[in-house]
Amino acid sequence: LTDNEKRAANGICYFKDNWDKHDMNPNPSFFPHPVPNFRYRPWDELDAVSQNVAANMMNYTEDKWNSLGTSVVEKNTFLNLGSEQRAGAMDLGFYTHTWDCFINHYLAYFWSSFHDDLLVAIETLGWNEAMWSGQVNLVPPSENKIWIDLTPEERAAATRLCYFKEIWDEEPIPRWYDYEAGMNTVVTTGGPVPQDIDLEIFEITGYAGKAPGDVGTVVYTATGAEVEEKESSSSYRLVSLSALAFVLPMGAFLFV
Repeated sequence: LTDNEKRAANGICYFKDNWDKHDMNPNPSFFPHPVPNFRYRPWDELDAVSQNVAANMMNYTEDKWNSLGTSVVEKNTFLNLGSEQRAGAMDLGFYTHTWDCFINHYLAYFWSSFHDDLLVAIETLGWNEAMWSGQVNLVPPSENKIWIDLTPEERAAATRLCYFKEIWDEEPIPRWYDYEAGMNTVVTTGGPVPQDIDLEIFEITGYAGKAPGDVGTVVYTATGAEVEEKESSSSYRLVSLSALAFVLPMGAFLFV
């Protein structure tokens, strides 16, 4: 933006992060956005209200809830959901970034909407525009690998798309949910980046808002005190769900 455009944007409550659609919610994890742990509970562990929302507003069944990626609702971006489905997703705790990354994994995006670290992630997994757009009947070799067979660079790319081992390998939630602890324990929401994930592939572009040249094993490993400080900072404020619901990701499209 020009200086005049920036001043005009400031006048209507925009600043760099919300203009560039960065996720400003606190995120101590190494994932690009806060992990929606509420989605990683088996159906029989949901409270009655959440089951009602998921079933009646979003058309989930128990089987489809427990097997991520199998429900047609998950084939759409957040803003291309029907109004009732989007309201249900918001009631559960989703917003644009967390739905599009952890649930849709950007599969409903046009190739032209991939830039910077997202483009690096997609290309590291072997995709090109012709394959992504269905112009050729091919998929990259990474699509036929289980998580353990991915390279550290491919795992980093998959992490940028909000995959982790159990989701990448299409394991049903009840198989890896910790019923004894009453929570999802397979996904690290704090602490260092696992050694088998090489986030250095994002050194040039940056990583989900992390500045270029400041990416690697220390990214998103904030301590509790650091998170608390960020939450109180004016440049790290929470974004309202209602505001995010009207920020359309460029290039997203509707599956019919």
